[in-house]
Amino acid sequence: MDVLSDILDTLRFNGSLYFTTILTAPWGIQVPHYENVARFHLAVGGECWVRVNGVADPVRLASGDMIIIPHGAGHDLMDRLDTTILSLDNVLEKSGFQGDGYLVYGGGDKEGETKLVCGHFEFDQKFRHPLLEELPPYILITGKQAMDFSWFDNAMKFMSYEAQKTSMGNDAMIKRLSEILFIHAVRVWGQTENIQKGFIKALADQKVGRSLRAFHAEPAERWTIENLAQEAGLSRTIFATQFRSLMDMTPMQYVTLWRMQKACDLLLQDNMTTEWVAEKVGYQSPAAFSKVFKKSIGVGPGSYRREHNAIVA
Repeated sequence: MDVLSDILDTLRFNGSLYFTTILTAPWGIQVPHYENVARFHLAVGGECWVRVNGVADPVRLASGDMIIIPHGAGHDLMDRLDTTILSLDNVLEKSGFQGDGYLVYGGGDKEGETKLVCGHFEFDQKFRHPLLEELPPYILITGKQAMDFSWFDNAMKFMSYEAQKTSMGNDAMIKRLSEILFIHAVRVWGQTENIQKGFIKALADQKVGRSLRAFHAEPAERWTIENLAQEAGLSRTIFATQFRSLMDMTPMQYVTLWRMQKACDLLLQDNMTTEWVAEKVGYQSPAAFSKVFKKSIGVGPGSYRREHNAIVA
């Protein structure tokens, strides 16, 4: 499994479709803030404006463009910047939308018709990773950019096609495609933006990236700075310096952070002992594992499991 897939699986990443829209001018929708989600809007016809809370300039979304708002920020969607904005709940009530088919809303001017596919990607709030924390307020992938990455362009066209059909299973298809598009969007962002540091930059680095891929492939190995540096093909000192410069943490701090996130995930699985979890994340001593876990997460493994299993129940 590649590194990004490993991270998203552990964070319990899941795509959900809100609705597909037919919006006729004039129209404006206020989408509220929501924790632990990355919202997305794919324009499959027409165009609109997106104003993200905390961002000075609005973003124009043209047909073929996709915007992802990684941190669940509230935002406005509108046909024009001076259009009256109504809350999403109000729009859903006025439109009579019941959760099936298209959300049809607006003033009726079909010359300004906009079709959007809207949804979100949810992450389990119990887990964290630097990748999510460093994502920008929004990621815009234009149709032109998508064409430069044929796989992204094809996935967007496929989701657009599915969103406008009522075939059996197309909702599930759209959800899976949206998850693929999120991964591709993060990749495109990482390749096209002038990112100077952070996890994506570290993963793309020819040498440091090798050590990250090796660690994520086998987190239970007895990793040290020395053998991580060996994977990178660097001396211990140079590797440690480059890693910290890119990630703002030491290699072993990252190793501990990710092992504890993996442990949190494993502890919530049925019939897995603390000893088994400790071994799976690289600790031969359950006592040593429990000490590190409590220091990192705030409670011991047993308490963590009881608390979160009680919430689920």
